[in-house]
Amino acid sequence: MKTIGIIAEFNPFHNGHKYLIDKCRKDLHADRVVVVMSGDYVQRGAPAIIDKFTRAKCAVNLGADLVIELPIYYSLGSAEYFAKGAVSILSGLGCIDYLCFGSEFPDVNKLYEISDIISNEPPVYKDVLSTGLKDGLSFPAARAKALNEQLKNTSKGYDQAEYEDLLSSPNTILGIEYLRALNKKNRFITPYAVQRVGRPFHSEELGSIPSAAGIRARLLSGLSDRVKLNAPFILDGVMPRTSIESISGYEGRFMQSNDYSALLGYKLVLEKAEGYTKYLDVTRDISNRIISNLDHIDGFSTFCNLLKTKNLVHTRISRCLMHILLNITEENMRQYKEDDFTAYARVLALRSSSSDLLKVIAENGSIPVLNRLKDADKMLSPLQKRLLDETLIASQIYNSLSCNGISSEYSLKQLVL
Repeated sequence: MKTIGIIAEFNPFHNGHKYLIDKCRKDLHADRVVVVMSGDYVQRGAPAIIDKFTRAKCAVNLGADLVIELPIYYSLGSAEYFAKGAVSILSGLGCIDYLCFGSEFPDVNKLYEISDIISNEPPVYKDVLSTGLKDGLSFPAARAKALNEQLKNTSKGYDQAEYEDLLSSPNTILGIEYLRALNKKNRFITPYAVQRVGRPFHSEELGSIPSAAGIRARLLSGLSDRVKLNAPFILDGVMPRTSIESISGYEGRFMQSNDYSALLGYKLVLEKAEGYTKYLDVTRDISNRIISNLDHIDGFSTFCNLLKTKNLVHTRISRCLMHILLNITEENMRQYKEDDFTAYARVLALRSSSSDLLKVIAENGSIPVLNRLKDADKMLSPLQKRLLDETLIASQIYNSLSCNGISSEYSLKQLVL
């Protein structure tokens, strides 16, 4: 049985996601598709627009066989943590043959070349990166500059314009991190990159293959109830019919960062005296900047814009604020990293005809598969259980704010379709 793995957010699931699943299944003659999907929070430092169970159901209805939740420390982490956390799960399943991903630049050899530079930090790269950071560049900008300088010296047929485009493309950056994680974690999984098609990553224009950002912008404009009622008209041809139906019938609110504004303000004021450096990614400078601007907080997104600087991009600030709000600490991440990125497989949704996958994983995998939350205490190690509990608490906050009808995930039945 040939099985492919996909790491995704499906926020929400659209035609581009279906294209990726269908193309990879066809190209690789795959029997099964396993998805590791962000839960209720996504990598750019924001809540998912609709809950994880609704998104997982869409994925299974449209080609996935098994959807596993990516825990909160990884789903809401940097590209590096996002990739390493997800790859640790795929590796632990013991049955994944290929890791498939979309990329603006699907040449895996070029991506490996860059991933090796980032991992090994040769002198030119390291010096230019350090200088860029000292000069006030953001980390992504400094790293792109350092990579360009290194590639000039080492890459055959170097094309500066091509590499500059490559290093500014979000899906490609994630792809590079996947390769770094695979190199270190599991060489038995083969990477397979597919040319990303459709609208640019951040485009808010729609089309037959839009960006998820464009769909979210459309859904969040105007009154949610009106948008839901008109979803079949607004999103026709943009999303698969099943996804449109999930939007139209969704019981909760469409979520955005500003829904957390009051909670964020409370948490920041409560801990002002001690600062926020215990939280993941929050440096002393960021903590001081938050404190000095606390009197001007006026909503989550507005506060992010206020804190943003030349070397602190919006997504970095947003992740930091979410880490503070959800108690995601540097110390706990350190322990998960030392544990080789603590992993377990919490099943969100399963295709009934693919239940044999769970047997294959049980026979070949090295991590526990959690079908029912009530089995967590006896199946998980203390670190795995803590990571699960932190993920569940974050989702409980999400469910409460979104009014989606989920009072406790322990009371939910397994989603088998």
